[in-house]
Amino acid sequence: MLLDEISEELDQLKNAQLFRSRNNIDAVNNSKVLIDGNWLLNFSSNDYLGISQNKVVKSSIINSLRKYGNGSGASHLISGHFTPHNNLEIEAAKMIKMEKSLFFSTGYMANLAVIGSLGNRNSVIFSDKLNHASLNEAAILCRGKLVRYHHLDLNHLETQIKNNLTKRKIIVTDGVFSMDGDIADIPGLVYLCKKYDATLYVDDAHGYGVLGSNGQGILEYYEDQELITKESKDSIIYMFTLGKSIGVSGALICGKKEVIEYCIQKSKSYIYTTASAPYIASGVISSMNLIRKDTKRREKLKSLIELFRSKIINKSALTPSMTPIQPIIINNLKKAISVSSQLRALGFLVPVIRPPTVPAGTSRLRISISALHSKKDIIILTSVINRLLSE
Repeated sequence: MLLDEISEELDQLKNAQLFRSRNNIDAVNNSKVLIDGNWLLNFSSNDYLGISQNKVVKSSIINSLRKYGNGSGASHLISGHFTPHNNLEIEAAKMIKMEKSLFFSTGYMANLAVIGSLGNRNSVIFSDKLNHASLNEAAILCRGKLVRYHHLDLNHLETQIKNNLTKRKIIVTDGVFSMDGDIADIPGLVYLCKKYDATLYVDDAHGYGVLGSNGQGILEYYEDQELITKESKDSIIYMFTLGKSIGVSGALICGKKEVIEYCIQKSKSYIYTTASAPYIASGVISSMNLIRKDTKRREKLKSLIELFRSKIINKSALTPSMTPIQPIIINNLKKAISVSSQLRALGFLVPVIRPPTVPAGTSRLRISISALHSKKDIIILTSVINRLLSE
């Protein structure tokens, strides 16, 4: 019986300490969340710039809701594409400095859409070993050949790609890797794309808002260093999500106009879903303008990241991350769960990340730093972590 098999598998997850539970958040107040009657300092959120609670963005959403209503009522290609959706796509393309963009309800859907429509049985997708699961899922669903290369190892990637005679080659990578916080070598990947006639797909869910002189993500970060050019971006399809630094929800892909138009015509996860409410797009526009104009949030965030890394005593437990994602690697799953539980009892919400999200033997605390945090928050957290790790 199916139910018997499911019950047995659930029991196996519980016995292996891999069963995960959800937190019910009752209220939010800046960097704190109320769970089960206790206010916890939140170090688990991807709201890196603290914009999810921003009053200007809230006002844009409320005004748009009043004008356009609660929902879109249809898919984009029927009657669900509103002026805020269109305006967002125009503004996003300008900010990223690419020809055209397309708005999706989620990042997962965007990845399925692009790779699912551009990939086929006659394509090969080269994927970094630590890419987000949705990228690999998209490659499998499009029925192309999936080839995974060692994390950030461009020599291994070139070995994989140079003898491949498949005409349609797509390299996919996270911009910022969500569990380690390190970043992709986009200039190196662009070089390989040019050398082997491939297309580069970048999922910059955790880079937009944080990286770049204007917060425009990993492409701007490398443009600032003159390591990629406007011409080299022609081989790139760029995706970023809208529920992390932007603080709302959804995702955008940017690229050549032909690529975007092809996705509109061919992407099932775009065609066959009801469009997000117009007020979501209005909020995103407001947030993106705020990110581009306000450098103080990024400056504060950078100083908090540096403070955190300086205060952790066991440097070997840190990954080489310059981003708000600051994992503490605790190879022992039982200890990682214990430390996370003790932190919660002391007023800190710090999640433990375990397999299959990360490889076996690399369980960790995933600390996410936000501009909402204070220096005092960081100092107290690191002091407690240092003590718990030494016990």
